[in-house]
Amino acid sequence: MTGRKRGLFGSLLTPLLLICGCGRNAAPAGGTVEAPTMIEEIAVTGFDPDGEPVIKKWSDGKLWIHFEAMPPFFAEDQGTEQEFEDFEAKIQEALGVAVRRADREVFVIDQPEPDTAEKVKAWLEAYHKHAAAPPN
Repeated sequence: MTGRKRGLFGSLLTPLLLICGCGRNAAPAGGTVEAPTMIEEIAVTGFDPDGEPVIKKWSDGKLWIHFEAMPPFFAEDQGTEQEFEDFEAKIQEALGVAVRRADREVFVIDQPEPDTAEKVKAWLEAYHKHAAAPPN
């Protein structure tokens, strides 16, 4: 009778453990999963003199736009912090590629075009000219 209880208990526990992921290999068949590595950093100048952003290119093709502070330091001085609450939408509109916010200071472009990094750099460096221009 004891052997039967273990078998019944084990047969009930096994599916539960499998659902939770126990017993599965962490790596896919045929190799290990390597984390992406940063392959290039592109400095931006003229956006926020107290903490310039950096554009990071990753081996998986993604671009990260890493700001020192968000909202930027100049926004507090100008009283324009609210303009940066949905900054990913403004970047997306300007570049024409999907942008998501991964963190308060990190914006990610999962599928950039070949020239997206250069466009981000140019747009950020000219940001104050765009912001000062009257709306159309």
